[in-house]
Amino acid sequence: MRYLAITVDYEIFGNGTGDVRQHVTEPAEHMARTLEKIGAPLTVFVEMEEQTAFEENADTLRARLSYDPGALIRAQLAEFAKRGHDFQLHLHPEWHRCALGPDGWQLHRHMHTVDQLYEQQADVTNYIRARKERLESICGRRVTSYRCGAFAAQPGRKLLRALTENDFAIESSVVCGMRRDEPTVQLDYRNAPRDRRCWRVREDVAKPEADAALTEIPVHSVMGRRFHQITPQRLRAKFSKNVPKQGQGEMLDRFGVSKRRPWSLLKFLAQPVPLKLDYHNATPNQLMRWIRSAPAPHRDDPLDVLVLIGHTKEHIHPRAFEEFTRLVAADKDLKIISLTEVAEKLHTGSAGVPPART
Repeated sequence: MRYLAITVDYEIFGNGTGDVRQHVTEPAEHMARTLEKIGAPLTVFVEMEEQTAFEENADTLRARLSYDPGALIRAQLAEFAKRGHDFQLHLHPEWHRCALGPDGWQLHRHMHTVDQLYEQQADVTNYIRARKERLESICGRRVTSYRCGAFAAQPGRKLLRALTENDFAIESSVVCGMRRDEPTVQLDYRNAPRDRRCWRVREDVAKPEADAALTEIPVHSVMGRRFHQITPQRLRAKFSKNVPKQGQGEMLDRFGVSKRRPWSLLKFLAQPVPLKLDYHNATPNQLMRWIRSAPAPHRDDPLDVLVLIGHTKEHIHPRAFEEFTRLVAADKDLKIISLTEVAEKLHTGSAGVPPART
């Protein structure tokens, strides 16, 4: 049996733009209903820094928007819990202690890792505990897994220790082969184990440590070239009318697309990159090929699980997601499970290996 975890990052856009109804709750509702039709759970990575900001500025937001986004999110998550869906913690540190100005959210754009927030380990541990407990109070479920905003889990020594001390079982930020070297974000997952479904981590998410308590389960990916990312699905997801113009411009600026000469652009497009198992940026048939062609698990892997990713703000073509779930349901060798279920298998040893050390 090959297990699939269908995860979604539940958030507006990284620059603070977007509408919670249009970009978060409405697409999440469709995804949840679609999976319910085949009796499967959606694993929702809830961006709790955004939610904290929404709740702390509820009066101002209600006056501006004529609704309360924080209350809307709370109500939806509580409803999802009744319907059997899964909830995990997701954080973008640039939202931490941000301000709501006349022109929108004023984020700390230079803050991309939890390790940057506090000097002392105790403060990082308490910070993670507070966000975890806040999410658990909303959904009434134990939170077992964590994902970094923008996959930025390096450096992560303080983060990983905080996750371990707060009884997290799973970290899921690695995309094998990914590298970012930008003024505010540096990560390098090119040396992460490419032949492993998961591995134990203590000080670096890309470095296995057999006796650690925390398990890294990467977002599954296959290596390709940048030009392989230029698909109709990805272009529609990134540049539809659903995406604020400011976000589209920042995306182009990030890669310097508008400034590149033709030869330089060709070189850029030929760069090797990991292609994530992203159901919003690939066709259903392509996703199924990648899932079925994934090599057999390593002998040390406790179970055969692939983590898929999507974003509520990119759920603009529901039919493709519906078709993908139908294809998965028709395959007797595939089963969708939550990350909470995965954590339970890792802990109890029901996956066929001794339980994680606690």
